[in-house]
Formats: sequence, C-alpha cells, structure tokens
Amino acid sequence: MAERRYRWARAYRDGHLVCSRVELCIGCDTERIGLTAGESCYVTARFLERLDPELNAELRTLVVRRGAAAKRIADGLAPITLVSDLTHEMLRLVGEVRPPRMRAYQLRDVEFVIRERDSG
Repeated sequence: MAERRYRWARAYRDGHLVCSRVELCIGCDTERIGLTAGESCYVTARFLERLDPELNAELRTLVVRRGAAAKRIADGLAPITLVSDLTHEMLRLVGEVRPPRMRAYQLRDVEFVIRERDSG
C-alpha cells in the first residue's frame, strides 16, 4: 500500500528564500515489485505562498511544456533546498524540480516532482 506524509516547508536557492510555504508530500509505494527502497519513494512539492518571480516563471514554463522539452528545461534549473522544521523533526532536502505529472489551471495546484540530488 502506498503511504504518504504531508509537511510544510520553505524553499531556498543559494541561501535566499524563494518560497515561504511549500506543501511536501513524501511517499513510498510499497506495492510495486522490483523497486529498491530509494526507487519506490518519492517527493512532490506544491509552491503556495510568496513565490520568487524567477522561480514562478521557471515553474510556469515547466507546466506548459511537455515531454523532452520539459525535461531539458528542468535539467537547466538550479537546485532547490527544501527545509521543514515545524514538527521538531528537521528535514533538509536538496533536489531538482522535475516536470509535473499532471497539469492544473492554477500553479498552486500543480505538484512538481522533486528528485533528490546525490550527495556524492
């Protein structure tokens, strides 16, 4: 069964706040056979409040593009750091914003996939 956890976070780039309220969904799909623990887990983010104009433009570009074009754009984006410390359990995730799986009319309704960067 797929289990999900939601938490609030802030998004930073190069130490500067780029979104003051991000909804994170952290999940693991335990029903899919043949996936390692790392492959079965995922993180999605919805950027909700006080979005930096540059990040806003990048995310809107990702929403309107599809397929290989969207992947090329996402590959060129700077990494983002998501920080959540609201539950006394600190979470710091450095990752890359990937194209959304589903599109929506309002940007705040779009869930962007976050691919964690390798620490190597």
